[in-house]
Amino acid sequence: MKIGHVADIHWGLGYSGPNPTARFEDICRTMDWTADRMIAEGCDIVIVAGDMFRKADIALEKASKEIRACTAWLRKLTSAGIEIFIISGTPSHDPISAYELLKDYQLPKVTIATEPIWYDHDGEYGFSIVCVPGMDRSNFVSKEEYRGLPAHVVHQMMTDHITETCQEFRRESNYSPSILVGHFTYDLADTGFEDVLMQQEAILTTEAVVGYDLVALGHIHRSQQNGNVFYPGPPERLSFNDENINTGFLIHEWDGQKFDSRFIDTPARRFVTYKLDEFGVKMAIEGSLCWDWGEDDEEDHGPRPKDAVVRIHYTCSEELNRQLNRRTLEKSLYDAGAYYVSEIKGD
Repeated sequence: MKIGHVADIHWGLGYSGPNPTARFEDICRTMDWTADRMIAEGCDIVIVAGDMFRKADIALEKASKEIRACTAWLRKLTSAGIEIFIISGTPSHDPISAYELLKDYQLPKVTIATEPIWYDHDGEYGFSIVCVPGMDRSNFVSKEEYRGLPAHVVHQMMTDHITETCQEFRRESNYSPSILVGHFTYDLADTGFEDVLMQQEAILTTEAVVGYDLVALGHIHRSQQNGNVFYPGPPERLSFNDENINTGFLIHEWDGQKFDSRFIDTPARRFVTYKLDEFGVKMAIEGSLCWDWGEDDEEDHGPRPKDAVVRIHYTCSEELNRQLNRRTLEKSLYDAGAYYVSEIKGD
């Protein structure tokens, strides 16, 4: 049994780019490639571990385009005989209403969970799958028994609730392998930010995942493995926060006793930051700063701007700053094939 595992797709319009739809088209192109690769790999099942969408509060016109793109992707997979399990992600930007609409479509071979639920799956491949979507903190704290409690107490209670839910469902499920799908921060994960507690996030604890053969998560934009706990990271880069990450999805293959997992890179748009010191700014002013090097020169010059979303951060004196022509510098990047120049910013 082969399982494709993807998360944090964030279909959405309005990303920073050459036009409002350009980055949306990038996501659609990458996801189309991902579907083709999952089919070619012979995946029997695909897990989407939350955050399929970008924003919860968007106009109907934008939402309909995003949902249509998502639906087309799902149908491409199911038409190849692949069964799909989807959970909703972070409620603040991943709208539950979009998932409810997808449910109304009654897509064959697609199971969507917006609340915790578990299934014992019969058929050619028997397995148990526990789905625990991202938790809506506002709904949790609105309950009478939690009102007025300090934030850190509520945070711990949410974490305890997730642990109890995961373990209760694990005890009730009957098949092997047992799979947990969630949209949380795992307490051993490399998060990329310093303090999860400051963000008042519920944590998926090591106690919560005991007994599962595979834990397929979304939420953290860094592909990683902690034992049998996996994050694929996003398939497409979405901002400069994703500049240095590997984009892709995971394949988990069950051999009857354990899962063997591997990462598949996707052809995502690159993000590149150039940092210029005073010497670099002088070269830019003189027009001698050149970007059109080839791949063989990357070791000396850094990543190429060609086909990338780029930005420049520079440090120099006020005198040099007044001499710098940002439009000329921007034009030089576009002449070298940059996809989009996001900003030219002096520190």
